[in-house]
Amino acid sequence: MHIVDSPTSAFIPLFKESTLLMGKFIYKSAIELATIIRKGEATSEAIVQEHIDRIKGYNDQLNAVVIETFEDALKEARICDEEAKNGKFRGPLHGVPMTVKEQFWVKGLKSTINVKMFRDFVAPEDAIVVERIREAGAVILGKTNIPKNLLDFQVWGEIYPEGKNPYDLERTPGGSSGGSSAALASGMVPIELGGDFGGSIRNPSNFCGLYGLKPTDDSLPGHGLAPMPKGAKGFVFHMAQAGPMARDLDDLELLWNVLSGPDIRERRVPRIDYGKPSGRALQDYKIAWVDEWPGFPTGDQVKRSIRDLVHKMESKGIKMLNNGPGNNLHERSLAIWIRMFPQLLTQDMSAVIRPLVKWDLKRSLMKGIKKFRKEFSQGFKPSFINYSESMGIRSRIIAEWEAFFETYDFLLCPMAFGPAYKRCKLGDKIKEEGKEMAYMEYVWPFTACFNGTGHPGMNIPLGLNDQGLPIGVQLVGPYWSEKEMFHFAKLLVELTPGFIRPEM
Repeated sequence: MHIVDSPTSAFIPLFKESTLLMGKFIYKSAIELATIIRKGEATSEAIVQEHIDRIKGYNDQLNAVVIETFEDALKEARICDEEAKNGKFRGPLHGVPMTVKEQFWVKGLKSTINVKMFRDFVAPEDAIVVERIREAGAVILGKTNIPKNLLDFQVWGEIYPEGKNPYDLERTPGGSSGGSSAALASGMVPIELGGDFGGSIRNPSNFCGLYGLKPTDDSLPGHGLAPMPKGAKGFVFHMAQAGPMARDLDDLELLWNVLSGPDIRERRVPRIDYGKPSGRALQDYKIAWVDEWPGFPTGDQVKRSIRDLVHKMESKGIKMLNNGPGNNLHERSLAIWIRMFPQLLTQDMSAVIRPLVKWDLKRSLMKGIKKFRKEFSQGFKPSFINYSESMGIRSRIIAEWEAFFETYDFLLCPMAFGPAYKRCKLGDKIKEEGKEMAYMEYVWPFTACFNGTGHPGMNIPLGLNDQGLPIGVQLVGPYWSEKEMFHFAKLLVELTPGFIRPEM
């Protein structure tokens, strides 16, 4: 294991591709690579080595990969090749390289969430989702960068160097799975395991032009999601969900299939009968759409991109209605997130520490947020009654969203105010398109609402703006609608550009 240090060289723009760094396997999909290995057209070792070379060539500029396991990966690739020679294949990702977000347990590797308090935490075993990735045959090259405590839409912290966006090094790659998105967009790996507590899969996917899925709450096991505090006997998870990130929609679906399902070690994940996708054509769908939310406007670039897609969808006969849910449901979804957020964050903390955490959040991440002060304060009251009330409120909100989805198949809505913003101090006001807003208002209102409710959400890339920065749209559906969501998203491929490589 090697933890990557911050480069000492001067900060320079990404340079044009060299033949050496590109190779013949870089930017191929995971499914393509798995097929190549299965057909014997190339070895896993050769494919893994090319991706290692790619990481070595660009990582100093992006700080995407922070823990390298290259030697172990090459050994594993050789084992995969020996198995392939004998006609044995572990699963659909046999021999395919990938990385894992730093927060997840990988046996023998550190999981620090970029905080000095956890700098010595070494995972005693694989997270269940990591275990499933290995069983599918994937070869893990290392772990990707994250912000401190996983709490930012930028990538920075107490241990690892600051992460950057491959489309513009001055901008954030998103967070908290920002190292993941930078690694994918720059061709270091074809797929990645991310995690989403307030947009942490969908936001970096949006900022780096990728597909990213936050599955339905409690549909994937959470064991090994993050380092455990000393002495902790248990930890309650809500609103936080592991999920796949990829450049290719088929890859995204494949990894979701690998990750999904219950486990006898974690009974909170039910056995879900997702059924089969309907097989409907585009014109058979009824879709609600909004290009902003009440009290949370978006920029002209986002509005234009969403409206352009809506017009294309209408031309295909899809029933498109510019209609969000009533009864102030979006804002109430944000309110329950902000009430439960401190309940989950501080559940293991003493009465002395809680006020300090509250003070720190108010002057950093939550700085400038005028709404939800009551809910934020309520979340710091450590009582079972308080928690029970929160769960009751959440259940009613979920039911209202489910009623909304009885009328509409899916909802299209914004991912952020605009494209990736320039890296700045946590809590600073953000300026974009001549407007100035509180730090959290740029991304949080558009993503955390569906962590609050637990509904599945997918980022769909809509191409690049005039600055060469990705813009995306969010597709949201009812609980456990992932299979139908994938079916619908595949139909939309003809109307959307998909992933577009950064000029490197």
